[in-house]
Amino acid sequence: MSSQADSTVVIQAVGDCTPRRKEYGEPPESLFAMVHQKIKEADISICQLEANLSTRGCFQYRQHPTWVGRAHPDNVKSLVLAGFNVVSHASNHCFDFGPEALLETIDVLRRNDLQVIGVGKDIAEARKAAILERKGIKVGFLDYCSVMDVEYEARVDKPGCVPIWVSTYYEPQEYQAGTPPRVITIAREEDVRAMEEDIRKLRPQVDVIVVSMHWGIHAIPGVLAMYQPVVGHRAIDAGADIIVGHHAHLVKGIEVYKGKAIFYSLGNFGEEVPWHLKPPPGVFNEKASSTYRRWQPEPGWERYQGPRDKRYTMMVRCLAGKKGIQEVSFFPGWVNQKAEPQLLPRSDPKFDEVVKYIEGWSRELGTSLTVRGDEVVVRT
Repeated sequence: MSSQADSTVVIQAVGDCTPRRKEYGEPPESLFAMVHQKIKEADISICQLEANLSTRGCFQYRQHPTWVGRAHPDNVKSLVLAGFNVVSHASNHCFDFGPEALLETIDVLRRNDLQVIGVGKDIAEARKAAILERKGIKVGFLDYCSVMDVEYEARVDKPGCVPIWVSTYYEPQEYQAGTPPRVITIAREEDVRAMEEDIRKLRPQVDVIVVSMHWGIHAIPGVLAMYQPVVGHRAIDAGADIIVGHHAHLVKGIEVYKGKAIFYSLGNFGEEVPWHLKPPPGVFNEKASSTYRRWQPEPGWERYQGPRDKRYTMMVRCLAGKKGIQEVSFFPGWVNQKAEPQLLPRSDPKFDEVVKYIEGWSRELGTSLTVRGDEVVVRT
């Protein structure tokens, strides 16, 4: 009779990563030096890549331009040495330097035996799932983005990412002038139906489906956009087993819907923003966190800036078998001054700090968490 270890696989997921060790003149393995052993304990590990790994292309016009969307291709070594297998890349930065940079990124990842999802030379390729088999168990991965600018979406004859476009409306909540309105966000129905169809087509081919979502509201603690639970629930109704979200650059709450976990944001994990570079002319030099929240940079944190909760992170762990996901948990983590993640032992005071933060937002979503050693179990 097979043991449980033979009949199950471990899937791990982390949030936003943009390795820039080459630009800093540091060895590629240093970014994930404190976590690579834990990453490699999994049978399959997935991360979100924010920026292109490319030297090609040119800076694209955007409504809210940034200069963070490209890093040297050699930085892929950080992801490889860390032990990642799947890279989701649908994001608001995947097309910052146009089609040439995106296509080079896809090529760089594939040449290094990394499966890339959510982007492609056209919409058909971008929608294609990554399917990995371990111990006879097949796991499928799909990826979507709802926070991109115009022209970032893939089309029949155009590179880009898989879109779920969202419309925003404002509704007065009171008769008093100046009262903050209710913000209504509605995902475009045809995009949600296309996502559902992707999931339904993949379902017969695999034992587990992981859906990656670049979505939501960044920089503001805990707050979810109205469309997020709607899209998340419909993905699960269509057959997804778990949803891992990112983009917010903060960890957010966890919801359990029909026994399936929705991680609305895993936070940053290895997100090296190039504060050492001056932005090109015309690019806004505002920090997103300071735009929405009051905070003052701390001495020693110039390289990884932002409020204290931006340092919180997590690594999701799923135990999965032929009948789907059997258990979901996460390892609380901390990002240091050089954007390097570490997982916290139960004995570290920061462990309770991070767990309390996540637990508070998760409780509002009706989710209970249980600490078990150095990990936190999500009660599904």
